[in-house]
Amino acid sequence: MPPNPNPERRRRLACLVAACLTLLMTTACDGDTQDPKPRWSPTPSPTSGPTKDLRTCEDGDCTVEVREGDVIPFGESVRAPDLTIDAIGPRGVDLRLSGEGTTSTFSGQSPDRGGGVSTYNGTDFRILEIRDDRAVLRIKPNGGL
Repeated sequence: MPPNPNPERRRRLACLVAACLTLLMTTACDGDTQDPKPRWSPTPSPTSGPTKDLRTCEDGDCTVEVREGDVIPFGESVRAPDLTIDAIGPRGVDLRLSGEGTTSTFSGQSPDRGGGVSTYNGTDFRILEIRDDRAVLRIKPNGGL
């Protein structure tokens, strides 16, 4: 048989139970029956899903669905040349940044290879998903992925 708690312990336990019940009753029934809408509802971000419009990447901050041969042009604010999708396949996605006097290649980029991020001149590139002949690419200013 368990020992009886001492009177101080019973008092503390009773206070704790009373506080929990009070909290439960005041949060469960706040008396506001006029507003049936939820108090909080997430608003989807317009950039939450991938787009197929490559021009949305002009500012270097987008999530876009790409196909082999697509070219993503960046605006002057992005310190990166145009991005070409050279290949999409089982080994990953090959990306090529090429512009005046410079070419950089990121080969075999894949979401299942450590979730790595490739960075070029302050802009990060990450493959989020590969679906047959398409890939979802996240482009973000450095440190934002």
